[in-house]
Amino acid sequence: MKFIKRRRQNWLNRRSMASSIAVLVLAVLAFSARWAWWRGKKPGLCVLCYHKIGVPPAGSKLKDLWVSPERFRAHVKYLLDHGYTTLFFSDLKKAFDSGAELPAKSVLITFDDGYENNYTLAWPILKELGAKGNIFVVYNTIAKANLWHNPASEPWVNMATLAQLKEMQESGVMEYGSHTMNHPHLSALKLEDAAWEMEESKRQLEAAFGSEMCAFAYPYGDGAYAPAIRARALAAGYTFDFSFLQGKTLWPWDRAGGPIDRLFIRRGDNNLDLALHLSRGASRL
Repeated sequence: MKFIKRRRQNWLNRRSMASSIAVLVLAVLAFSARWAWWRGKKPGLCVLCYHKIGVPPAGSKLKDLWVSPERFRAHVKYLLDHGYTTLFFSDLKKAFDSGAELPAKSVLITFDDGYENNYTLAWPILKELGAKGNIFVVYNTIAKANLWHNPASEPWVNMATLAQLKEMQESGVMEYGSHTMNHPHLSALKLEDAAWEMEESKRQLEAAFGSEMCAFAYPYGDGAYAPAIRARALAAGYTFDFSFLQGKTLWPWDRAGGPIDRLFIRRGDNNLDLALHLSRGASRL
């Protein structure tokens, strides 16, 4: 009888161990499916891409474009606590033009579009923590709304006013680049119309802010890898053009070889995601 009991107990122990191992394997697989920690480290320039800071409004189907102020603050604090140097577009241009090396852990914090919440929520955090930011501005929607979105899928929200944008610029915390005049899909336009969107926005923004617009980001990333459109972006006089393709671009940058890719920061991205973006070029599959 004792023998049978021992055999039964051994069987139960083995079954329990097998169940524990199975649970552990499933947990590791789930973790690995969510966070791409297993990717190899990737060299290159880190350019973070944010959009809106705040809480998504009711009816938003593009919630990933919204990052909470608390999460954004945690991201910026993580960068500074881990020795990253935040750069302006103008800092990048000085290094590019001179051939000087960038700080070992350089990062650009960029925002697409120019929302009012960049002024009310993101700017105070950057100012408090002593970090630099950069906004790609859609010129024709300054002080208006995100008119390119279908309000049925993404409600219209206020864009920053010119006075707000200038206040951020004068604080020494924020610089600007161009995101076209109207945020179109550039590949859907005639080439001359696409060129006008890029050229005119540069001219208007430089007149508004009294400084060079050396950086351009393609709306939706559309046109970044279309040779004819990209050629017109560079011909417009931008030093840098940025895509919306997830990844890091080797630095020193081969300007003729393609645009600078970015790291899209989603609503749910925590500091682990941020660390993986910075080291691996992506945090997800």
